[in-house]
Amino acid sequence: MANDALTMADTPTAVAPTHGRGNPLMYTLGMPIAMFGLFIALLPPVLVAMALKVAEIAPQDQAGVLGTALGIGAFAAMVANPLAGRFSDRTAGRLGMRRPWIIGGTVLGFAALVVVATTSSVVVLVVAWGVAQVAYNATIAALTAVMPDHVTRSQRGRVAALLGLAQNLALVGGTFLVQLFSTSATQMIVPGAIGSAVVVLYAVLFRDRVLVDRPTSKLGVGQLFGSFVFNPVKHPDLGWAWLTRFMMVAAQYTAVSYLTYFLRDDIGVNEANLANAVFQGTLWNVVGIVLTSLVAGWLSDRLGRRKLFVAVAGVVGVVGLVLIALAPSLSTVLVGEFVMGAGMGVFYAVDLALITDVLPSDEDNAKDLGVVNIAQALPQSIVPAAAPGVIALTGGYSGFFITGAVVGLLGIASVSRIRGVR
Repeated sequence: MANDALTMADTPTAVAPTHGRGNPLMYTLGMPIAMFGLFIALLPPVLVAMALKVAEIAPQDQAGVLGTALGIGAFAAMVANPLAGRFSDRTAGRLGMRRPWIIGGTVLGFAALVVVATTSSVVVLVVAWGVAQVAYNATIAALTAVMPDHVTRSQRGRVAALLGLAQNLALVGGTFLVQLFSTSATQMIVPGAIGSAVVVLYAVLFRDRVLVDRPTSKLGVGQLFGSFVFNPVKHPDLGWAWLTRFMMVAAQYTAVSYLTYFLRDDIGVNEANLANAVFQGTLWNVVGIVLTSLVAGWLSDRLGRRKLFVAVAGVVGVVGLVLIALAPSLSTVLVGEFVMGAGMGVFYAVDLALITDVLPSDEDNAKDLGVVNIAQALPQSIVPAAAPGVIALTGGYSGFFITGAVVGLLGIASVSRIRGVR
């Protein structure tokens, strides 16, 4: 078990408690704004620009190269997130525990994104995208840990709702920026520059948690491997919460990763209008999110309930995915995007609050959240790798999306097994 590997220097007494300290707006509003910036930088390449870039440099094997790039990038993200979280938990110095990782990850991530945008080599593209995912996920690990560091349990539903809303608003903001430019290079670099600047500005301004005593022992191999695991027998609620997130993200990612090709090949959207069509889809998706997420986060805090909201959100999200899969036209896809957004908005609003409520301990917040974030990164590796086979087996992108909906139903079943929260 990862927590059993902790040394005395890693105990809670080594860390200054900071819940409720500093300017509350830096955590209730500033942190979601920073998350918005981070995903403005990271999402446009995943949703649109990467597919178009791959079509430019590997026109004969677009689906295969895209799957390889996204899969390797997601695997890199899966490895980087918990490791960065572990190191963040042990980072001492006047700059704080989280700030160095937020700034360093963002700067390196943007540099790698520039390489992705300007290369004409498939190998360089894949490697640089992997580096970008490592760097930006180091930022995600540290930024996510700010919530349990500073936000009280009674406020987590609202803050989680704002974080989820910020991530999904970045879908619209990013794809809106993308459609303003005609080349894949500018479609990556401009959103990346704007989003990265927002994150760095937040990191400079917020009051970070500071480690009082430097850890006296070095991380051994066992502890490093322990960064990727927790004991689901000792902490079953965290295990079921992990599985719920894994299944729901996998379901959603089936549509996200291949939406561009689905619109082009099945719906008949021409290349010139693809970026705008994806923008319309993400816009309606976020409309659904906005209408549900903030209300769901507030109600979840008010009623003290998490599981019910997650289960209902999952059902609505799955219905939206089925509508997209069976869509005969772009207008039906937009309806499906709206319905899926309404469901996933509630899910992301409450799921993070549920997870922070079942974290095993306070001294390893970033590491444990990093392990949980594997549940978000792993599907992004598995889904692209499995996609060509599933698409061939099920007869096309629609069958692929239906398969994702089935996985989403399994996620809904998982949340019912959590016992420690209502």
